Amino acid sequence: MIYQCYFKKDQEPDLFKNSCYEPFGLEPEVNKDLFLNCHELEEPFVRLQLTEYACFLWHWRNKDKCPNDWVGSTSFRQLDKFPHIFKDLEQVDSLVSEHGVVGWGEYDLLNRVGSPITLKKQTEVCHPGLNKYISDVLNMHGHTLPSNWDQHTSGFFANYWVMTRQLFDNFMEFSWPMVKWSLENVKDSEYYKKGTKYGTVSNAKATGYFMERLFLIWYLSEGKTPHNPFRFRLNLVHDTL
Repeated sequence: MIYQCYFKKDQEPDLFKNSCYEPFGLEPEVNKDLFLNCHELEEPFVRLQLTEYACFLWHWRNKDKCPNDWVGSTSFRQLDKFPHIFKDLEQVDSLVSEHGVVGWGEYDLLNRVGSPITLKKQTEVCHPGLNKYISDVLNMHGHTLPSNWDQHTSGFFANYWVMTRQLFDNFMEFSWPMVKWSLENVKDSEYYKKGTKYGTVSNAKATGYFMERLFLIWYLSEGKTPHNPFRFRLNLVHDTL
């Protein structure tokens, strides 16, 4: 299934109804099973730090609750950015069987005059100190940044994808040790202490922003760029550049 993450009861009427989607509440008020095999999620601090990654963790730990041989993720806010909805299970089955990992949250990174900027540059502009934090944590866990981190000018959101169970397990085995470390240590980092605040962005979600980049780093390192069946790309413009 593609699990559509949401936080509040009043968001439920607008969730997708097609057969390939299933709602997943990120707060105990809308998900009575949220803490099943995921005791970390009992802490409000952790839930906010993880955001959608809590859904990934839950379905990694509770494989018996997943009816398909693939796992997907989307958000109750998806239509604010990306208009496409899959028709049914058969459509998703076919795409995942052919491509392994499918993504519909693709974006191009541009500065205010329309010139492309890299994933690395965008990361630093949005979250000062995050590049160093990423590099330090990767090195600590025996990984390195892919060379194309400072070359690619487009990417995929970390919560709009569907992939085979094997690839999903691979991503979680790569990311969870570092995400877990971040939950335990992020408050001591300069990245957290100097975190900027604008709109909905704040250091309360610092590990979530780190996790989002880990998704990009994972698929770049594995050579598994998601297939975008809808060929729709969002232009993300940064006015400070």
